[in-house]
Order: sequence, then C-alpha cells, then structure tokens
Amino acid sequence: MKKRHVPRPHATEHTLLLIVFLLFLCITVPTSSAQPEEVQVEYFYEDGCLKCQQSYPIIEAVVLRYDNINYSEYEITTSYRVMKEYGVYTVPAIVINKSIVIKYSDYGGDPTLLEYLLVEGIEKAPPIQVKDVVLSSDAAAPYELSPFIVLVAGLLAGFNPCLLAVMAFLASVTVSSSGNRREMLVIVGGFCAGIFTTYMIAGIGFLKTVSFIPATKGSIILFMSVLIGLLGVWHIYDAYSLRKHSVSTFKTPGSLVTFMSQMHGKNTLLLSFFAGGIFSLVKAPCVGAIYLSILDLLVTRTDLLEGAMYLLIYNLGVVLPVIVLGVLLAFGLSPETVMEFKEKRRSEIRFVTGVVLIVLAVLLYFNVI
Repeated sequence: MKKRHVPRPHATEHTLLLIVFLLFLCITVPTSSAQPEEVQVEYFYEDGCLKCQQSYPIIEAVVLRYDNINYSEYEITTSYRVMKEYGVYTVPAIVINKSIVIKYSDYGGDPTLLEYLLVEGIEKAPPIQVKDVVLSSDAAAPYELSPFIVLVAGLLAGFNPCLLAVMAFLASVTVSSSGNRREMLVIVGGFCAGIFTTYMIAGIGFLKTVSFIPATKGSIILFMSVLIGLLGVWHIYDAYSLRKHSVSTFKTPGSLVTFMSQMHGKNTLLLSFFAGGIFSLVKAPCVGAIYLSILDLLVTRTDLLEGAMYLLIYNLGVVLPVIVLGVLLAFGLSPETVMEFKEKRRSEIRFVTGVVLIVLAVLLYFNVI
C-alpha cells in the first residue's frame, strides 16, 4: 500500500507571518535609538550676584549631561521683561520648558538639592504648550508702548505753562542785559541740556532700582498711581485758582528767579545748564507729572535698556518745544507775546493736564495700560 502524501503549509506563509509580527513590534515598541524630545532650559542671573555664582557650576554640569537641552542665559538688567513673564522676580532662577520654575528659595543654596531639582525637572518636563491668547469681551488687550506715543507725551509735557513762562523770562532778561541772539541760543541750549540730563539720570536711576529690587515693583506702581492722581487733582485746583484768583499754586522760588536773572557773561552755558537742572527738580509737580506716568508705564512694559531708549525719546520730546520757542525768541519773537499767550491759556492747559493725569492714574492702577 502506498503512503498518501499530505500537503503541508508552504514555508513562505510562516515567513510572511513572522515579518508581520516583527513590523508590529517595531511600530508599537519604542526603541532605544529614538531621539528624545528637546527640553528648553532658561537661566536668569545678575552680574555680581554671589548666589548666582554659586549656582552656575551646578546648572552647567547638569545641562552638559544631556544632548537634548536648548540652553539660554539671561542677565536680569537686560532681560527683566522675559523673566517677569514667568512670574519670577528674583535671581538666580531656572525655567524649564516655560512651566517648571526653580528659584533660590526652593533649594536654599544646597547644591545637591539644586542638582536633584534640575535633573527631575529636565527628565519630567512637560512639552512646551503653545497657548492661544483669546481676549474675552471684558478683558482689554495689553497696551503696547511705541516710540511715537512716548514722543507725543514728551511734547505735551514740554508745552507747559511753567516752561513757557521761564523761556519768556529768560528772553526778557537777555534783552534787558543787552544780550544778543547768540547768547539767547546758548541759554536755550544749556537750559534744555540741563532738563534733559536731569530727567535721564533720574529716570534711569528709577528703572535700575526697580530692576535690581523687583520685589518692590508692586508697591512702586501703587505709589506712582496715587501720586499721579494727586498731581492731577492739584492741576485742576490750580486751574480753578488761576481762573478765580489769577494766582497759581505752582510757585517758582525767588532764589531760582534770581539765579536765572544772572545768566549772562562768560559762564552763560554752565549757568543755564544748572538752571535747567534746578528747574526740573523744583518744578517737578508742574512739569514732571506726565513724566511720572511714563516711568510707571516703563516699569511694567520694558526692561532697563528698552526703558532707557524710551526715556531718551520722551526727553527729546520735552525739550523740543523749548528749543523751538527759544529759537523764535532769539530771532525776534517778543517775550511779551509769549507771556500774554501763557496768561490767557494756562488755566485751560492746567485743567486738561489735570484730567489727563487722573485718567492715567486710574488706568495705571487697574493695569489697563
């Protein structure tokens, strides 16, 4: 009897099944060769900060262990705006993937704890979320400063009854002392340089203080808002006093008037420069109220370098009307004409300035601008 041959599955069927199974494993099981997702690490520090110097070697050593780190360093004085977006106001500080924040208070100077927090943060960092900003009907878009807006604010501050009166006074003094056109231009240049320099030094000093002591920012903004509001009320009261009694509450000290009346001769430029600086200080409530509003905006909207640039633009706006008026006076405009315009319009200018300052104070307080 012959044996009957029983057909067996072809070998290729087994091979095909094996290939499908291997492909399934490749798709579903991650391999060790897969590239890890990039992690962003941002380090905020301050030049001369001892805590930062102690923390940096640990941060650097941990970052160098990983090939997938996108590492950035930021010095606080030039990157304060970037830092405060994360709600961080002290250094040293590390931000991982824009969500994990490690502050000095978290590890208290302990290098081992800092290393542990960094490693844990890097290895467990959530993906960076791109957030769509949707403004609701009751939420206003944040106000963005622009060079043009700052320049206009400076021009408004420069077109001030106090400055008009001083320029007319300087012109009359120059004429009465037989001064010539050149001397008048020198006085105008020195006076404007004094105002510009004083406001630049004061403004940069203010911004630098806030940058170095960020914890005081909230208190400073509140103080500035209240002060601006009070100055607005004062301007409105002065408008009432001018209209009712023809007397201004913004008095120019007699010593300053005497000093300015002596600005002629070989020391004209130096004396007029000091006069501009002194005027900026003693007449700050009259001339500097809008300047305080700009400083308040710069604290919340810019870092130190950007703030300094805006201060430069603002102060150029302040002195530009003074320069134009001084040139007109030097080339024949009568000081009496300037004084007459000042007397007719200063009450209206005071009132409008007061209303603007009060509105600014309210908007700044509620963080609308």
